[in-house]
Amino acid sequence: MRFVIVLLLVGVSVFGVEVQVTAKKGFVDEKAFKSILSDNVVITKGDDILAADMAAIDFNQNKEPLKYEAQGNISANVTVNNKRYHIGGDTLTYDVTPNIYTLKGSAFLEEIDTKRKVYGDIITIDQNNGIYSVDGGEQSVKFIFQIDDTKK
Repeated sequence: MRFVIVLLLVGVSVFGVEVQVTAKKGFVDEKAFKSILSDNVVITKGDDILAADMAAIDFNQNKEPLKYEAQGNISANVTVNNKRYHIGGDTLTYDVTPNIYTLKGSAFLEEIDTKRKVYGDIITIDQNNGIYSVDGGEQSVKFIFQIDDTKK
C-alpha cells in the first residue's frame, strides 16, 4: 500500500505551489516537526520532481516544509534560471527558504536541452540566483559540453 502525504499534513504550499509526496512507507512526528519516508519516495513541487529511496522532511509549527533531505538512488528534474536540469547524487538536501539544492557524493548536473554536464563530489545549486558551484573533493571536477567548431 502506498503512503501518500499531500503535504496538507506536513505543510505544504511553498509560495502557492502544491507539494505532493508519495512513498510506500512513511512516519510523521508532529511534535518533532519531521517526516521520514522510504521505499519509492517521489516528491513533486510544480514541475520539479525528486525520486529517492528515502527522504526526511523538516517542517515548522505551521506545517510548512523547511528542509528536504533525500538519500539513495537520487534522481531529480528541476528548473534553475528558466532552464531544465536533471540532477543526482548519493544525497540531496533542499533548503526551502534560501531555495538551494546541495548534492553530495557522485553528484551530477545535466542541462536537459543542451546536454551540458557537470560532475563533482559536491554541487550546490542556488535557484534564486541561477548559479551553481562544484567541488571535486579528492577527484577533479568534470565539465562536458559541445562546441561548434565548423565556423571559421
